[in-house]
Amino acid sequence: MTSPNSSKARALFPHVIIPAWLALGATFKMVESDARLLPKSVLETLGSLGLTEGNLLSYSLAGMVGIEFLLAGLMFARSTYARPAAAAILGLFCLILGVELAGGADSCGCLGAWSPHPAVMLGIDGGLLVGLLLTWRRAGCTTNEGVAWGIGVAWAAATAGVVVVQTTRTGPEAGTPNETTAVSEETGNNDNSESNDLVPAQAAEPPPPANWYCTDFDAYVGQQWQDLALFRWCSIRPDESTTHIVFYSRNCDHCEEMFHFDFAGRDDLTSGILAVEIPDADTEIAADGSLVRNGSEWPLPETACTFARLPNGTNWIITAPLVVGLNNGTITCINEGDHAPCMELE
Repeated sequence: MTSPNSSKARALFPHVIIPAWLALGATFKMVESDARLLPKSVLETLGSLGLTEGNLLSYSLAGMVGIEFLLAGLMFARSTYARPAAAAILGLFCLILGVELAGGADSCGCLGAWSPHPAVMLGIDGGLLVGLLLTWRRAGCTTNEGVAWGIGVAWAAATAGVVVVQTTRTGPEAGTPNETTAVSEETGNNDNSESNDLVPAQAAEPPPPANWYCTDFDAYVGQQWQDLALFRWCSIRPDESTTHIVFYSRNCDHCEEMFHFDFAGRDDLTSGILAVEIPDADTEIAADGSLVRNGSEWPLPETACTFARLPNGTNWIITAPLVVGLNNGTITCINEGDHAPCMELE
């Protein structure tokens, strides 16, 4: 005969702990609604299915958040499917985390921007899965399966709707016209003042995406930069002297280290670099064409780089720094998140 205490213990994992953990992660994803934080393996899978173009990535993110809340609702409401749902979602999470670890990722996006290292998340999800399997015996289910599904579907619809409202956009173009901007640096202090001389713009064809930009950068190797829209969207395009294109962010710690430790004072290296800043989608543009700063950006050191930027208005899914090696206009190397391999600095 099963005691009430053992029955409650078996219900703890599928009906309390796991759905609470699942709902926590889904809440972070819903509040931030930032597809850039999704695991790289997930983005690659969505890309292979053609689900990263335009608003499709927003709908994909909304679907993922909605499914997590649907399953959490079924578990909280003690649905007959609570245990299989918990086992399936935790198993999927462990698989994705394993792939991310194998790829050297240092964040998984499981808790949005606050996500710990994938190894930590794998330990948590794996431990929950083991606890679920060890207490698998049924401990009672709801007598009204329809109510359980009603709760789950209502949660899913509401939360997916929040993501859709926050991330979908309308309009054929994003940002401001792609002006050609020459940026010069004045050193001697940490303000690194920027001056901008605008010259007639070259039309960007096709226009930048009105929402998300996500692509498989590995497929760029061997192609001419002129054939790829990303480089035609840069405010200054590469020329015959360009040996590397570096896409960077002024809020990226790795980018700051790259500029200060490897680029500063290295004119022999940086004279051939086109440094392209990646703006946030909602970054404002000043009257002179420069980006409006909020004071959180790290200062640029003195370098011989040529500076440019991508247009604002687009959510650029690029792991900075993205370094592209060129040889007579042909892309010979491309690497996200680490500048050293393509620059032979290792």
